[in-house]
Amino acid sequence: MNKNDNQRTRLTKLLFKNSLIKLLHKKTIYQITVSELCTESELNRSTFYKYYGNVYDILEELAEETLAKGTQCIQEIEAAGLDYGKEPLYHLLCYVRENKDIYQLLLNNTVNGDFPEKMLKSIIDFFKREASLAINNMKMSEYTFQYLVSGSISVIQNWINGPMTESPSEISNHIYDLSVCILTHMNMLPEEYSK
Repeated sequence: MNKNDNQRTRLTKLLFKNSLIKLLHKKTIYQITVSELCTESELNRSTFYKYYGNVYDILEELAEETLAKGTQCIQEIEAAGLDYGKEPLYHLLCYVRENKDIYQLLLNNTVNGDFPEKMLKSIIDFFKREASLAINNMKMSEYTFQYLVSGSISVIQNWINGPMTESPSEISNHIYDLSVCILTHMNMLPEEYSK
């Protein structure tokens, strides 16, 4: 594939993605047809099927691109050598606020339901690495981390779907403080983490 073909492919896919985003403001992913998407993007069905099998494929591609950018935020924190527990979540939430539109659409239109957990995966992995040396009860830690992930996802979804009056710092501090409180209460973290 030459440079012009690559550029044409990127532009065509971008048209389909932008059209899908526009339609998602009006209806759910389950209500959007290929015909409707082609009409919105002013491209034909054969062009659509050259790149995608169905409308959900575009949503999945959008989700993967968004997740990759969010993960990049976390990797930049790790590369800088910061080990402060709130920093990765804070930076991700700053990115989420800057891209509220796409995150809101993806969180509310996920097809297989794994976008919210994938969104936080790099943060959870980061926190597990940082906290694993201090956790006293590794046997129960997976259940506890899953509980914390689910709660964090709910807080973030409510924040994104609301007026977002709280800052990313306030939300990340709240999630972090709740997590430390729960882990400390369950005697999974030494007391110095709660200070």
